Amino acid sequence: MASATSDMPELSSSATSRPSRGESILLSVTDAAGTTLYASPQLLQFTGLSLEDLSAGWLELVHPQDGERVAAQVQRMREAAQQYQIEWRIRRHDGQYRWVRTTGYPQLDTSGRVHQWIIGTIDIEDRRNNPGGYSGEDFSFLAELIPQLVWTTDPMGFHTYFNQRWTDFTGYTLADSVGPDMWNNLLHPDDRQLARQVWGHSLATGDFYEIEYRFKSQQGDYRWFLGQALPVRDAAGEIEKWFGTCTDIHDQKMQEIALRKREQDFTTLANAIPQLAWMADEAGHIFWYNERWFSFTGTTLEEMQGWGWQKVQHPDYVEQVTETWKQALAAGTEWEDTFPLRRHDGEFRWFLSRAVPLRDEAGRVLRWCGTNTDITEQKQLQEQIERAYSDLEAKVMFRTLDLEREVQELRQQLGAAGNN
Repeated sequence: MASATSDMPELSSSATSRPSRGESILLSVTDAAGTTLYASPQLLQFTGLSLEDLSAGWLELVHPQDGERVAAQVQRMREAAQQYQIEWRIRRHDGQYRWVRTTGYPQLDTSGRVHQWIIGTIDIEDRRNNPGGYSGEDFSFLAELIPQLVWTTDPMGFHTYFNQRWTDFTGYTLADSVGPDMWNNLLHPDDRQLARQVWGHSLATGDFYEIEYRFKSQQGDYRWFLGQALPVRDAAGEIEKWFGTCTDIHDQKMQEIALRKREQDFTTLANAIPQLAWMADEAGHIFWYNERWFSFTGTTLEEMQGWGWQKVQHPDYVEQVTETWKQALAAGTEWEDTFPLRRHDGEFRWFLSRAVPLRDEAGRVLRWCGTNTDITEQKQLQEQIERAYSDLEAKVMFRTLDLEREVQELRQQLGAAGNN
């Protein structure tokens, strides 16, 4: 369990200096599974619990009538990995239940997976009893707290708010950011058209807004962001405003692009080599072939994946090949065999086939990489040489027999002459 202070996110001075009309943010940080890593003193005081108690099970604080609903909402938000907001009743330290509004913001790691949640909870009991008393200061606090660029627009898409992180990254204030030129200046030229289309669709339909695009920083370089926005609706269901965030995903995007480049390089290399190539999982089910395999056999991946390769095996050899392959899988040792494969025109050609296991750090087999090398000409040449040797041996044998017969006849003639 992490300490109560080591996992506390760093707060900007603009976020921590704002009061909220006598109300305080009950702040917590959890891991991806929901275990509480940090709880603010205000939250501990409000609940009367310790950090260990909250980590053990905060659902005990939920009003019995809200428990099932809250648990289901929390489960959905964890699966969706998107910011969320829930209103529910929480048990205070004195046993009284109070209505609160909880807002959670996912924090992504370098691979794009959620590794923490920043959660802010505000007591709204008095607001529910006095609807006119709502203040937006709690929103401003959280908007400055979270590490994303935060923005809001009116129903038509005109921006009404940016947090300080937006200004720090782009160099644009709210006054600078009103109007279409700001987006044209900030977005990478290659992303502008798609961004207009996606945002225009959301404005027209009210659908959830999500897009990946590149923003230009104050320094002039571009970074990849995940833009997301949800509509905020009134009691009649009409959109009052849009609440959006831009999450920096540049590092994981660069890793994704580099990985895609490596995959393209691998595919190019795999298709350029003269062999038929393939990969199988640890159980021997083939899930990938290079293009030469499909060109040679005239088959498709749907036909060949798994153990479909048996369809192009010569019927006289398929059982033997299957058996040697299963033995290699069971032992985790390199595999080698020689057998004919059927070409797309029905002709069988001979191949030398090899496969090697790839292992993880613990020595477990992760997958198999295999090749089939056409050795038909070599095998035919070998057979010709073997036939030539056989013919030569037969000729030598017959010549030897002839010589032996001639020698025998000569001996007989010499013997007869001596007797005379």
